[in-house]
Amino acid sequence: MIIPDPSGKASPPGKTGRRPLRKSVIWIAAIAVVLIGIRAAMPPVILHFANRKLDQIPEYKGHIRDVDLSVFRGAYQIKDVRLEKIQGESRAPFFSADLVDLSVEWSALLRHRSFVGEVKLYRPRLNFVVAETKKKSQTGIDSSWEDRSTELFPLDINRFEIHDGEIHFRDLTRTPKVDVHLDRIDALAKGLTTHPRQGEALPATFHATARAMEHAKMRLDLKLDPLAKEPTFDMDGELSELRLTSLNDFLKAYAKVDAEGGTFSLYTEMAADKGRFKGYVKPLAKDVRIFSPGKKDEGGILESAWEALVAGVVNIFENKRKDQVATQIPLSGKFSNPTAGIWRSVGYLLRNAFIQALRPNLSHSVGFEDVTGGKESGITPKDEKKAKAKAEAEDKAK
Repeated sequence: MIIPDPSGKASPPGKTGRRPLRKSVIWIAAIAVVLIGIRAAMPPVILHFANRKLDQIPEYKGHIRDVDLSVFRGAYQIKDVRLEKIQGESRAPFFSADLVDLSVEWSALLRHRSFVGEVKLYRPRLNFVVAETKKKSQTGIDSSWEDRSTELFPLDINRFEIHDGEIHFRDLTRTPKVDVHLDRIDALAKGLTTHPRQGEALPATFHATARAMEHAKMRLDLKLDPLAKEPTFDMDGELSELRLTSLNDFLKAYAKVDAEGGTFSLYTEMAADKGRFKGYVKPLAKDVRIFSPGKKDEGGILESAWEALVAGVVNIFENKRKDQVATQIPLSGKFSNPTAGIWRSVGYLLRNAFIQALRPNLSHSVGFEDVTGGKESGITPKDEKKAKAKAEAEDKAK
Protein backbone atom coordinates (compact mmCIF):
# COMPACT_ATOMS: atom_id res chain seq x y z
CA MET A 1 0.00 0.00 0.00
CA ILE A 2 1.33 3.40 -0.96
CA ILE A 3 0.48 6.38 1.33
CA PRO A 4 -0.17 9.59 -0.57
CA ASP A 5 2.38 12.33 -0.05
CA PRO A 6 1.07 15.92 0.61
CA SER A 7 2.99 17.04 -2.45
CA GLY A 8 0.93 14.67 -4.51
CA LYS A 9 3.74 12.14 -4.97
CA ALA A 10 3.52 8.61 -3.60
CA SER A 11 6.01 7.54 -0.86
CA PRO A 12 8.31 4.72 -1.84
CA PRO A 13 7.42 1.29 -0.45
CA GLY A 14 9.37 0.21 2.72
CA LYS A 15 10.15 3.77 4.00
CA THR A 16 6.81 4.54 5.68
CA GLY A 17 7.18 6.20 9.18
CA ARG A 18 10.95 5.72 9.37
CA ARG A 19 11.79 9.40 9.61
CA PRO A 20 9.60 10.14 12.74
CA LEU A 21 10.91 6.98 14.44
CA ARG A 22 14.49 7.98 13.67
CA LYS A 23 13.87 11.46 15.14
CA SER A 24 12.44 9.91 18.36
CA VAL A 25 15.48 7.71 18.77
CA ILE A 26 17.76 10.72 18.28
CA TRP A 27 15.84 12.73 20.89
CA ILE A 28 15.94 9.87 23.42
CA ALA A 29 19.66 9.42 22.83
CA ALA A 30 20.26 13.16 23.24
CA ILE A 31 18.31 13.27 26.52
CA ALA A 32 20.22 10.21 27.79
CA VAL A 33 23.53 11.88 26.94
CA VAL A 34 22.46 15.04 28.78
CA LEU A 35 21.39 13.04 31.85
CA ILE A 36 24.63 11.08 31.85
CA GLY A 37 26.52 14.34 31.56
CA ILE A 38 24.61 15.85 34.47
CA ARG A 39 25.21 12.68 36.51
CA ALA A 40 28.93 12.86 35.76
CA ALA A 41 29.15 16.58 36.52
CA MET A 42 27.14 16.58 39.77
CA PRO A 43 29.60 14.83 42.15
CA PRO A 44 32.40 17.41 41.61
CA VAL A 45 29.87 20.22 42.08
CA ILE A 46 28.51 18.65 45.28
CA LEU A 47 32.07 18.00 46.51
CA HIS A 48 33.08 21.64 46.00
CA PHE A 49 29.88 22.85 47.68
CA ALA A 50 30.28 20.52 50.69
CA ASN A 51 33.93 21.42 51.27
CA ARG A 52 33.11 25.11 51.10
CA LYS A 53 30.33 24.70 53.68
CA LEU A 54 32.56 22.76 56.09
CA ASP A 55 35.18 25.50 55.93
CA GLN A 56 32.57 28.00 57.14
CA ILE A 57 32.49 26.41 60.62
CA PRO A 58 34.39 28.83 62.93
CA GLU A 59 37.80 27.65 64.24
CA TYR A 60 37.61 24.42 62.25
CA LYS A 61 38.63 23.29 58.79
CA GLY A 62 36.86 20.50 56.97
CA HIS A 63 37.74 18.29 54.06
CA ILE A 64 35.89 15.65 52.02
CA ARG A 65 37.89 13.42 49.69
CA ASP A 66 35.11 12.31 47.36
CA VAL A 67 31.34 12.32 46.79
CA ASP A 68 29.26 9.72 45.00
CA LEU A 69 25.68 10.15 43.74
CA SER A 70 22.94 7.49 43.66
CA VAL A 71 20.17 9.02 41.57
CA PHE A 72 17.68 6.14 41.68
CA ARG A 73 18.03 5.76 45.45
CA GLY A 74 17.76 9.49 46.08
CA ALA A 75 21.04 9.53 47.95
CA TYR A 76 24.64 10.66 47.96
CA GLN A 77 27.67 9.40 49.85
CA ILE A 78 30.40 11.52 51.42
CA LYS A 79 33.71 9.65 51.56
CA ASP A 80 36.56 10.28 54.02
CA VAL A 81 35.29 13.39 55.78
CA ARG A 82 37.46 15.16 58.38
CA LEU A 83 36.79 18.16 60.60
CA GLU A 84 39.87 19.49 62.40
CA LYS A 85 40.53 22.21 64.94
CA ILE A 86 42.69 24.89 63.32
CA GLN A 87 44.66 25.71 66.48
CA GLY A 88 44.16 22.38 68.24
CA GLU A 89 46.95 20.50 69.99
CA SER A 90 45.58 17.06 69.20
CA ARG A 91 46.54 15.40 65.94
CA ALA A 92 43.21 13.56 65.97
CA PRO A 93 40.40 15.37 64.12
CA PHE A 94 37.33 16.45 66.04
CA PHE A 95 35.16 14.39 63.69
CA SER A 96 35.96 11.96 60.91
CA ALA A 97 34.16 9.17 59.08
CA ASP A 98 35.00 6.72 56.34
CA LEU A 99 31.57 7.10 54.77
CA VAL A 100 28.43 9.17 55.36
CA ASP A 101 25.36 8.00 53.46
CA LEU A 102 22.51 10.53 53.17
CA SER A 103 19.28 9.45 51.49
CA VAL A 104 15.52 9.73 51.34
CA GLU A 105 13.82 7.29 53.71
CA TRP A 106 11.58 5.54 51.22
CA SER A 107 9.77 3.45 53.83
CA ALA A 108 8.53 6.61 55.59
CA LEU A 109 7.49 8.11 52.25
CA LEU A 110 5.55 5.02 51.16
CA ARG A 111 3.96 4.18 54.51
CA HIS A 112 3.33 7.60 56.04
CA ARG A 113 3.72 9.96 53.05
CA SER A 114 6.44 11.70 55.02
CA PHE A 115 9.31 13.15 52.98
CA VAL A 116 12.18 12.70 55.44
CA GLY A 117 15.76 11.50 55.33
CA GLU A 118 18.02 8.89 56.84
CA VAL A 119 21.71 9.14 57.66
CA LYS A 120 24.19 6.28 58.04
CA LEU A 121 27.67 6.82 59.45
CA TYR A 122 30.37 4.22 58.85
CA ARG A 123 33.45 4.28 61.12
CA PRO A 124 32.68 7.72 62.60
CA ARG A 125 35.16 9.00 65.18
CA LEU A 126 34.73 11.84 67.69
CA ASN A 127 37.63 13.28 69.68
CA PHE A 128 36.95 15.61 72.59
CA VAL A 129 40.20 17.19 73.76
CA VAL A 130 40.92 19.41 76.76
CA ALA A 131 44.05 21.51 76.25
CA GLU A 132 45.74 24.40 78.07
CA THR A 133 43.56 27.05 76.43
CA LYS A 134 40.03 27.13 75.07
CA LYS A 135 41.28 27.86 71.55
CA LYS A 136 43.48 24.79 71.56
CA SER A 137 40.77 22.56 73.08
CA GLN A 138 38.20 20.79 70.94
CA THR A 139 35.21 20.16 73.16
CA GLY A 140 32.38 21.05 70.80
CA ILE A 141 31.14 23.14 67.92
CA ASP A 142 28.79 26.12 67.98
CA SER A 143 25.36 26.34 66.34
CA SER A 144 26.92 26.99 62.93
CA TRP A 145 27.65 23.24 62.74
CA GLU A 146 23.91 22.56 62.69
CA ASP A 147 23.42 25.24 60.03
CA ARG A 148 26.10 23.71 57.78
CA SER A 149 24.65 20.22 58.27
CA THR A 150 21.21 21.47 57.24
CA GLU A 151 22.66 23.02 54.08
CA LEU A 152 24.38 19.75 53.19
CA PHE A 153 21.23 17.70 53.84
CA PRO A 154 18.04 19.81 53.94
CA LEU A 155 15.66 16.95 54.86
CA ASP A 156 14.54 16.32 58.44
CA ILE A 157 16.38 13.23 59.69
CA ASN A 158 13.97 10.48 60.75
CA ARG A 159 16.39 7.55 60.91
CA PHE A 160 20.00 7.63 62.07
CA GLU A 161 22.52 4.80 62.12
CA ILE A 162 26.07 4.44 63.41
CA HIS A 163 28.27 1.52 62.39
CA ASP A 164 31.54 0.78 64.20
CA GLY A 165 31.90 4.22 65.77
CA GLU A 166 34.45 5.52 68.25
CA ILE A 167 34.50 8.32 70.87
CA HIS A 168 37.55 9.57 72.78
CA PHE A 169 37.88 11.99 75.70
CA ARG A 170 41.43 13.23 76.00
CA ASP A 171 42.80 15.58 78.66
CA LEU A 172 46.25 16.84 77.64
CA THR A 173 46.58 19.08 80.70
CA ARG A 174 46.92 16.17 83.14
CA THR A 175 49.85 13.99 84.13
CA PRO A 176 49.59 11.32 82.94
CA LYS A 177 47.56 12.34 79.90
CA VAL A 178 44.03 10.92 79.93
CA ASP A 179 42.37 8.98 77.12
CA VAL A 180 39.00 7.42 78.00
CA HIS A 181 37.24 5.94 75.02
CA LEU A 182 34.43 3.85 73.58
CA ASP A 183 34.72 1.86 70.38
CA ARG A 184 32.66 -0.60 68.32
CA ILE A 185 29.68 1.73 68.69
CA ASP A 186 26.60 0.53 66.83
CA ALA A 187 23.45 2.60 67.18
CA LEU A 188 20.05 2.95 65.57
CA ALA A 189 17.56 5.78 66.09
CA LYS A 190 14.11 5.57 64.46
CA GLY A 191 11.10 7.86 64.33
CA LEU A 192 12.97 11.08 65.11
CA THR A 193 10.43 13.25 63.26
CA THR A 194 7.32 11.18 64.02
CA HIS A 195 4.51 12.90 65.91
CA PRO A 196 3.03 10.81 68.76
CA ARG A 197 -0.21 9.04 67.91
CA GLN A 198 -3.10 8.74 70.30
CA GLY A 199 -2.03 6.60 73.23
CA GLU A 200 1.63 6.71 72.19
CA ALA A 201 3.69 9.16 74.21
CA LEU A 202 7.16 8.02 73.08
CA PRO A 203 7.18 7.39 69.31
CA ALA A 204 10.94 7.34 68.74
CA THR A 205 13.49 4.73 69.81
CA PHE A 206 17.26 4.66 70.23
CA HIS A 207 19.37 1.58 70.85
CA ALA A 208 23.15 1.55 71.14
CA THR A 209 25.87 -0.90 72.10
CA ALA A 210 29.57 -0.19 72.56
CA ARG A 211 32.81 -1.44 74.06
CA ALA A 212 34.49 0.64 76.80
CA MET A 213 38.29 0.72 77.02
CA GLU A 214 38.49 -2.11 74.47
CA HIS A 215 36.85 -4.79 76.66
CA ALA A 216 33.80 -3.81 78.76
CA LYS A 217 30.28 -4.08 77.33
CA MET A 218 28.00 -1.05 77.30
CA ARG A 219 24.32 -0.75 76.32
CA LEU A 220 21.77 2.08 76.15
CA ASP A 221 18.06 1.87 75.33
CA LEU A 222 15.88 4.92 74.99
CA LYS A 223 12.28 5.70 74.08
CA LEU A 224 11.55 9.37 73.55
CA ASP A 225 9.45 12.12 72.05
CA PRO A 226 12.03 14.18 70.12
CA LEU A 227 9.44 16.84 69.21
CA ALA A 228 8.44 17.61 72.80
CA LYS A 229 9.31 21.07 74.13
CA GLU A 230 10.90 19.58 77.25
CA PRO A 231 12.86 16.32 77.62
CA THR A 232 10.43 13.39 77.40
CA PHE A 233 11.96 9.93 77.54
CA ASP A 234 12.30 6.55 79.25
CA MET A 235 15.87 5.29 79.43
CA ASP A 236 17.95 2.48 80.86
CA GLY A 237 21.59 1.62 80.38
CA GLU A 238 24.44 -0.39 81.80
CA LEU A 239 28.21 -0.71 81.75
CA SER A 240 29.48 -4.15 82.79
CA GLU A 241 32.79 -5.16 84.39
CA LEU A 242 35.15 -2.44 83.30
CA ARG A 243 38.63 -3.35 84.51
CA LEU A 244 39.88 -0.64 86.88
CA THR A 245 43.45 -1.10 85.71
CA SER A 246 42.39 0.22 82.28
CA LEU A 247 41.43 3.49 84.02
CA ASN A 248 44.74 3.96 85.83
CA ASP A 249 45.73 7.06 83.85
CA PHE A 250 42.34 8.58 84.66
CA LEU A 251 42.52 7.57 88.35
CA LYS A 252 46.09 8.81 88.68
CA ALA A 253 45.34 12.14 86.99
CA TYR A 254 42.13 12.98 88.87
CA ALA A 255 42.18 10.98 92.12
CA LYS A 256 45.93 10.42 92.65
CA VAL A 257 45.46 6.67 93.02
CA ASP A 258 45.94 3.70 90.73
CA ALA A 259 44.27 0.33 90.81
CA GLU A 260 45.96 -3.03 90.98
CA GLY A 261 42.77 -4.97 90.30
CA GLY A 262 38.99 -4.98 90.34
CA THR A 263 36.10 -4.13 88.05
CA PHE A 264 33.58 -1.31 87.84
CA SER A 265 29.96 -1.57 86.65
CA LEU A 266 27.25 1.06 86.33
CA TYR A 267 23.47 0.68 86.00
CA THR A 268 20.97 3.46 85.46
CA GLU A 269 17.29 4.08 84.77
CA MET A 270 15.74 7.46 84.09
CA ALA A 271 12.37 8.81 82.93
CA ALA A 272 11.27 12.38 82.23
CA ASP A 273 8.11 14.23 81.25
CA LYS A 274 7.04 17.90 81.30
CA GLY A 275 10.27 19.08 82.89
CA ARG A 276 10.23 16.49 85.69
CA PHE A 277 12.41 13.44 85.98
CA LYS A 278 13.02 10.44 88.19
CA GLY A 279 15.71 7.80 88.19
CA TYR A 280 18.83 6.46 89.78
CA VAL A 281 22.47 5.63 89.15
CA LYS A 282 23.91 2.43 90.67
CA PRO A 283 27.74 2.28 90.68
CA LEU A 284 29.28 -1.04 91.73
CA ALA A 285 32.95 -1.91 92.18
CA LYS A 286 34.06 -5.50 92.75
CA ASP A 287 37.35 -7.02 93.99
CA VAL A 288 38.92 -3.56 94.28
CA ARG A 289 42.65 -3.45 95.02
CA ILE A 290 44.07 0.07 95.22
CA PHE A 291 46.98 -0.07 97.65
CA SER A 292 49.67 -2.66 98.29
CA PRO A 293 51.99 -1.87 101.25
CA GLY A 294 54.97 -3.58 99.65
CA LYS A 295 54.81 -1.93 96.24
CA LYS A 296 57.30 0.68 95.01
CA ASP A 297 55.53 4.00 94.55
CA GLU A 298 57.14 6.84 92.64
CA GLY A 299 54.66 9.35 94.08
CA GLY A 300 56.33 9.56 97.48
CA ILE A 301 55.12 9.15 101.07
CA LEU A 302 52.13 11.51 100.81
CA GLU A 303 50.73 9.76 97.75
CA SER A 304 51.24 6.37 99.36
CA ALA A 305 49.43 7.58 102.48
CA TRP A 306 46.53 8.86 100.36
CA GLU A 307 46.25 5.54 98.53
CA ALA A 308 46.29 3.70 101.85
CA LEU A 309 43.47 5.93 103.10
CA VAL A 310 41.36 5.32 99.98
CA ALA A 311 41.99 1.58 100.23
CA GLY A 312 40.96 1.67 103.91
CA VAL A 313 37.68 3.42 103.10
CA VAL A 314 36.97 0.90 100.35
CA ASN A 315 37.66 -1.92 102.79
CA ILE A 316 35.27 -0.49 105.38
CA PHE A 317 32.33 -0.26 102.97
CA GLU A 318 33.02 -3.49 101.11
CA ASN A 319 30.59 -6.37 101.36
CA LYS A 320 32.96 -9.14 102.45
CA ARG A 321 30.90 -12.00 101.05
CA LYS A 322 30.57 -10.47 97.57
CA ASP A 323 33.80 -8.40 97.64
CA GLN A 324 31.95 -5.38 96.30
CA VAL A 325 31.34 -1.73 97.13
CA ALA A 326 28.05 -0.40 95.80
CA THR A 327 25.32 2.14 96.29
CA GLN A 328 22.27 3.46 94.50
CA ILE A 329 21.89 7.22 94.04
CA PRO A 330 18.27 8.35 93.59
CA LEU A 331 17.78 11.34 91.28
CA SER A 332 14.55 13.31 90.95
CA GLY A 333 12.95 16.72 90.65
CA LYS A 334 12.88 19.24 87.83
CA PHE A 335 15.62 19.79 85.29
CA SER A 336 15.75 23.40 86.44
CA ASN A 337 16.28 22.26 90.05
CA PRO A 338 17.55 18.65 90.23
CA THR A 339 18.11 16.85 93.53
CA ALA A 340 20.06 13.77 94.51
CA GLY A 341 19.10 11.59 97.46
CA ILE A 342 22.42 11.86 99.31
CA TRP A 343 21.26 10.28 102.57
CA ARG A 344 19.47 7.51 100.70
CA SER A 345 22.70 6.92 98.78
CA VAL A 346 24.57 6.58 102.09
CA GLY A 347 21.85 4.21 103.26
CA TYR A 348 22.30 2.03 100.18
CA LEU A 349 26.08 2.08 100.70
CA LEU A 350 25.73 0.87 104.30
CA ARG A 351 23.07 -1.65 103.36
CA ASN A 352 25.34 -3.15 100.69
CA ALA A 353 28.27 -3.31 103.12
CA PHE A 354 26.59 -4.70 106.23
CA ILE A 355 23.12 -6.07 105.41
CA GLN A 356 22.59 -7.30 101.85
CA ALA A 357 24.70 -6.85 98.73
CA LEU A 358 23.11 -4.89 95.91
CA ARG A 359 22.48 -6.89 92.78
CA PRO A 360 24.72 -6.12 89.78
CA ASN A 361 21.80 -5.38 87.46
CA LEU A 362 19.03 -2.89 86.75
CA SER A 363 16.53 -2.44 89.59
CA HIS A 364 13.53 -2.17 87.20
CA SER A 365 12.05 0.38 89.59
CA VAL A 366 11.64 3.40 87.29
CA GLY A 367 9.30 3.72 84.32
CA PHE A 368 7.72 6.46 82.26
CA GLU A 369 4.46 6.11 84.19
CA ASP A 370 6.32 7.25 87.33
CA VAL A 371 6.76 10.78 85.93
CA THR A 372 3.60 11.27 83.88
CA GLY A 373 1.65 11.80 87.10
CA GLY A 374 4.05 14.52 88.25
CA LYS A 375 5.62 12.57 91.12
CA GLU A 376 8.95 13.93 92.31
CA SER A 377 9.89 11.51 95.09
CA GLY A 378 12.86 9.21 94.87
CA ILE A 379 12.83 5.43 94.69
CA THR A 380 10.43 4.19 97.36
CA PRO A 381 10.55 0.98 99.44
CA LYS A 382 7.53 -0.20 97.47
CA ASP A 383 9.53 0.26 94.26
CA GLU A 384 12.37 -1.73 95.73
CA LYS A 385 10.07 -4.55 96.84
CA LYS A 386 8.53 -4.83 93.36
CA ALA A 387 11.96 -4.74 91.74
CA LYS A 388 13.34 -7.35 94.12
CA ALA A 389 10.43 -9.69 93.44
CA LYS A 390 10.91 -9.23 89.69
CA ALA A 391 14.65 -9.87 89.92
CA GLU A 392 14.10 -13.03 92.00
CA ALA A 393 11.59 -14.30 89.46
CA GLU A 394 14.11 -13.66 86.67
CA ASP A 395 16.80 -15.55 88.60
CA LYS A 396 14.49 -18.55 89.06
CA ALA A 397 13.63 -18.49 85.37
CA LYS A 398 17.33 -18.67 84.52
